[in-house]
Formats: sequence, structure tokens, C-alpha cells
Amino acid sequence: MQAEVKLTSIQWAQVTLAFLMLLTLFTYYTLQQKNEEVAQTQFEARKVELIVAIEHRLETYTQALRSGLGFFQGSTSVNRTEWHNFVKTLQMQTIFPGIQGLGYTEFIRPEDRGRYEQAIRDEGFPDFTIRPEGARDLYSSITFLEPFDLRNQQAFGYDMYSQETRRSAMDRARDSGKPSISGKVTLVQEITDDVQAGFLIYLPYYGPGAPPSDIEERRKKIIGFVYSPFRMGDLMKGVLGPGIPDMQFQIYDGTTTEAAALMYDTAPTHADPRATAKYSHLIPSRFAERDWL
Repeated sequence: MQAEVKLTSIQWAQVTLAFLMLLTLFTYYTLQQKNEEVAQTQFEARKVELIVAIEHRLETYTQALRSGLGFFQGSTSVNRTEWHNFVKTLQMQTIFPGIQGLGYTEFIRPEDRGRYEQAIRDEGFPDFTIRPEGARDLYSSITFLEPFDLRNQQAFGYDMYSQETRRSAMDRARDSGKPSISGKVTLVQEITDDVQAGFLIYLPYYGPGAPPSDIEERRKKIIGFVYSPFRMGDLMKGVLGPGIPDMQFQIYDGTTTEAAALMYDTAPTHADPRATAKYSHLIPSRFAERDWL
């Protein structure tokens, strides 16, 4: 005996509507999943884009330092005019946007300080002195820094070795023979209200000839550093141009997200982007012997 089931037109409409609703929900869920996958893929791609852009630009700036080091190593001596002309040919503002300058700082022993300062004064800087004042076992002095504009003139004669954060990076560069990035600092070039976090990259100069092969010899032969100062906001503007669409990010010095370590923030209110972001990720990075997050 067979049962026959018949549906009225109303029941058919209800079944059809239920089917269409299920189909709509399935389609919506499928599209949501697809959109989620696309968004996640875009986020991952932009993470890579950001890191690669920073790495590439810092490597480019390091090459500028190497060219400066080569200029010193290929010369019996370098004077102020020669350094000015050398840096001018690099067209830094065009080829290296975001760099504050290219300079040379050298170590000065206490017994040589008076002679060194007088030599600089004789070049047309009658008030020149190594700063800050005070007796120290070893001085460094920024001898050249181009372009020699108003900001960079503030650094002329500054003893970077007298400041702990800078000294630590200089010591790392000296001992390794490699470029070294400093921790977060406020550059002495900050003379306006637009104060930005800064850092420096140092490349050691041991004099002409083959570079020393071990730490003891490097410490003995170190003469100074070819170096560059950076203002973080200017650097990132040069790295990213108009920016990366739909992405906010922060850069911290070191390995923590403490407020004191914050070097750069795309969020104008300095609010933590992770609080409202659909996706977020902490990316430990290391550039020239320095950790960034």
C-alpha cells in the first residue's frame, strides 16, 4: 500500500521559500568565507610589503654609507670641500629620500682635543668646540655632515660617544666591523616643534688598507665612523610614499610595545591599532644589529 503526499500551492510556496532561504544563507556564508580568505591574503601580503619596503630602504642607505667609507679609504685625507662635493653627487634628497644627512665622526683623545678644535676653527668656524663640555677619557666629534643645513649645523662638533644609546651602537659597529643601528634617540637636529623619534646608522672606519680581522685589532685601529642620522617620520614618508591602503602600523624600538619605545605611528591619535583592527600581528624584525617590532 503506497501513501500519496500532495502539497497545496501554499505548501509548495513555503517549501520553495525555505529552499531559497537556505540557498541564500549558503551563498552568503560561502561569499563571507571567500571574502575572509581574500582579506586575510591581502593582510599577509601587506605585512610582507611593509617589511620588505623598510628592509630595502635601510639596505639602500647602508650602501650610501659604504660609498662614503670607500671615499675615505681611497683618499690619503678628506677635507670639508671634498666631502661636500662627494655627498652632493649622491643627490641624497632624490635618490635617498628620508635620510637626514651623511656624515663622518671621529675619535679624539683628550691630549689631541685642543689641536683638533683649533684646526676646525681655522677652517672658518671660530666658535667651534666639542660638545657637550666636560672632561672625558675619549671624545668623538662630528666633523662632517652634509647637507650642512640649519638642522645639521646643530650636530656639528657633537660628541655622540658621550651619550649611552649612541655609544652602544658605535661600540657594536666597532667590534663587528658591520653597520649598526642605534636605539631610539632625539636627534640634536630637532630644533622645531615637529619633534620626531630618531636613530642613527654607523659604519666603522679603521683607516686605509685591509679591515682588521678580530675585535682586539678593530678596537685598536678604530678611527671613526661614516654615519647617517634619521628622523623616523621623514624616513617612513620616504619608504612608503602615500602609504599602504587600509593598514595602520606602529614601529617600536626593541622588543616591547611600551609607549617609551614607540618610534612611529600611522594612527594620528596614537591609539593602538590592534584595538579596532580586523587583523593584527606583531612582527619581530632585526635591521643592522638592532631589534624592531
